[in-house]
Amino acid sequence: MRMVAKKILLIEDSKPLRVVLAERLRDAGFDVTEANGGEDGLRIAEDQKPDMIITDIIMFPLDGLDLAKRIRESGEWGERVHIVALTNQDRAQEKSRIDPLHLSAYFVKTDVPLDEIVKNVQKLFKEKKG
Repeated sequence: MRMVAKKILLIEDSKPLRVVLAERLRDAGFDVTEANGGEDGLRIAEDQKPDMIITDIIMFPLDGLDLAKRIRESGEWGERVHIVALTNQDRAQEKSRIDPLHLSAYFVKTDVPLDEIVKNVQKLFKEKKG
């Protein structure tokens, strides 16, 4: 019996990066929905309730951390959904905003190859039962 593909919402305002990462995640067997900004991403997240949200942080007018905060405050689904930050911001710069969000992972785009991000996504789903 084939398992149902985990749903991932990928929110990234850089189209080239979003397209390539979405393709790699699909190749790994995930069901990926793309959004090009925080407002669009928030609407899709609340509507579709994906298993994971991968979001850029630096976006306007709604950045990824504000988006994560709104999702975390949205109820039971929002409290438990995996949220992964994908950014060029150093984690220390945003520490006070990041810590309360209980992010599943934080990747600096320039430091982590896309294949490594896909592997980490797979690992997160294996670790979390349910």
